Amino acid sequence: MNNKQLFLLGARHSIPICLGYISVGTAYAVMAMQSGYTQFQTILMSVFSYSGSGQFFAVTMAKEHSSLIAIALGLFLLNFRYFIMSTCIFSRFEKLSNLSRAVFAHYVTDEPFAIFTTAPKELVRLSYLSGLVLTSWFSWILGAVIGATANDYLPVDLVNAMNVALYALFIAIIVPPAKVDFKLMLIIVSAAVMNIVLTLFMNACWAILVTIVCSSLVGALFMDNKKSAAKEMSEVKSQENLNG
Repeated sequence: MNNKQLFLLGARHSIPICLGYISVGTAYAVMAMQSGYTQFQTILMSVFSYSGSGQFFAVTMAKEHSSLIAIALGLFLLNFRYFIMSTCIFSRFEKLSNLSRAVFAHYVTDEPFAIFTTAPKELVRLSYLSGLVLTSWFSWILGAVIGATANDYLPVDLVNAMNVALYALFIAIIVPPAKVDFKLMLIIVSAAVMNIVLTLFMNACWAILVTIVCSSLVGALFMDNKKSAAKEMSEVKSQENLNG
């Protein structure tokens, strides 16, 4: 396939992502407008930030009058995974300039990452990646434009429902794996309880930051223990096979 065909294929593969991005992007814009942001500010954040969780976090914390330092630190922690995702995506290319890496790093999000890192090797081209990430990015901006424009005309009940859209999305993400992994469920529950307790003694933004760091450390420890246990089990089975 030539570059044009690869670009169109990437755009087509991004359609499921676009459907989700438009709805969540609209919810973000409505929440931002309700928090006092202007239409221009709301849309501009989607252009330059391009992080659903980060934008919801920034809007929520700004509404709580949190400091800029706390918001910036929170965004760094929330979006740190994109460093790893970008590295994984770029490692699939045999050769890629630093300029291309710097440009495309802005467009790496969870969903395009999942699609591109599992795509066949023959699709690992900048043209395919461009169609995938640019179409997704424009759909996110479109959602913000729709939300910012339609905010004044939407029913109050619908606006209130949109304010919890991202929370519903996160619940949908964490519940299925938590149902089959008891340790993960404990981390999720402990994080929720920790955040509730911490908000009684400190600013909501700093409570979230402390919860993120502590829960991540606990999660990393559990994962390490789980891997160690699996390694020990593997060694035991190997020894049994040798003795048998």
